Order: sequence, then structure tokens, then C-alpha cells
Amino acid sequence: MTTPVINAPEVAIIGVNKMVERPVVKNGQVIVRTMMNLSSSFDHRIVDGFDAASFIQKMKSLLENPATIFMDV
Repeated sequence: MTTPVINAPEVAIIGVNKMVERPVVKNGQVIVRTMMNLSSSFDHRIVDGFDAASFIQKMKSLLENPATIFMDV
């Protein structure tokens, strides 16, 4: 895990962590999946917490389903 540090004049930063294989329960069975953590820091004087969380959730969705990047939604 990392804790990204914001440097002026930045207002946000995302730290992409190493991909590792982890056990995950899916449909009642334990399987091995490649997982990765994203760490983020936001200057809350500029970025509202709701907007920051929404952005991170969208990034998560795009990384989990990369083909959707090219879809016009």
C-alpha cells in the first residue's frame, strides 16, 4: 500500500499499487484472482469528497472492464 502525497500545485494524486494474486470467494468457491489496490489523496479545499469517491469508483469500473473505455455512454 502507498499513501500518495499531494505536491503544490496538485489537487489530487492516485497511487497505483502492485498487482498480486489473492484468494477470492466467488460463487461459494475460493479462486485465485489478480488484484490491485489504488490509493488516492485529494485536496478537500478544492475537491469535494463525494466527487473524489465517484471518480475513484469510475476508475475502478474502467480498470475492471477496460472495453467500456471505448463505449459511448
